[in-house]
Amino acid sequence: MKKRYHELSVLFISSILIYLTLPILATIVYSFSTNWVKTVLPEGLTLHWYYQLVAKPIFLSSVLRSLTLGIGTTILGMSCFLPVIFYANVYRPQIKSKLRFITIMPFTIPGIILVTGLIQAYHNLVIPQIFILLLAIALSSLPLTYQTLDNAFISMDFKGMFEQALILGDNPIRAFLKVILPNIKSGILVTALLTFTTAFGEYVMTNLLLGGDFVTLKIYMYQLMKTNGQAGSVLTTVYFLLLAIISLVMVTIVRHKKRI
Repeated sequence: MKKRYHELSVLFISSILIYLTLPILATIVYSFSTNWVKTVLPEGLTLHWYYQLVAKPIFLSSVLRSLTLGIGTTILGMSCFLPVIFYANVYRPQIKSKLRFITIMPFTIPGIILVTGLIQAYHNLVIPQIFILLLAIALSSLPLTYQTLDNAFISMDFKGMFEQALILGDNPIRAFLKVILPNIKSGILVTALLTFTTAFGEYVMTNLLLGGDFVTLKIYMYQLMKTNGQAGSVLTTVYFLLLAIISLVMVTIVRHKKRI
């Protein structure tokens, strides 16, 4: 009976994995195909579409804009939210219930409504719109940021560790950098990845707030899909590849620091 149950479980999970990976694999194969319309398999394979994409200046500029948006949002979000979560866990645990309620609020505000409100509120102020966009994306990623970092603080008695560091002569900033941060590396890594990928793949707020003046990789992807589906599949493949490389680099850096 247990063997039968195990076989059914493996079959069910395998079916789900195949269902989820087939569209991705089909997109990747289509990006290399010369022609794939009326046949089961592509008629041929080529790198022509990749050469054509890389040769366009807009491709590199869109990648750099997406990276700037992702890195900027991650730094801004971590700088704003990490001290608040640290304070709530170490000094004022009673306010955590209120913080949980506040962090849910971005889920209740659609991106279109948020951007419309931001445009109405800041259109007369001399503030770069890119900075407003960074704040808006950081706010939209607040639920993921708060929950991930809060879970990292639950794992250990950070209050006791922080107080012991102060007793031993460290000032609060040095104690935070030497004691708290090294023990929440995993939480910071996961939070940074979630925030970065959210900003890197942002489309609605970027397109509405900055429009054609700031073409990111995701906006360029949608533009290509309207004109050339095969070029769009190439850019989609490159998009997933960039995210995979960035994630691998961040994980490798954290593992290397742990060994040191």
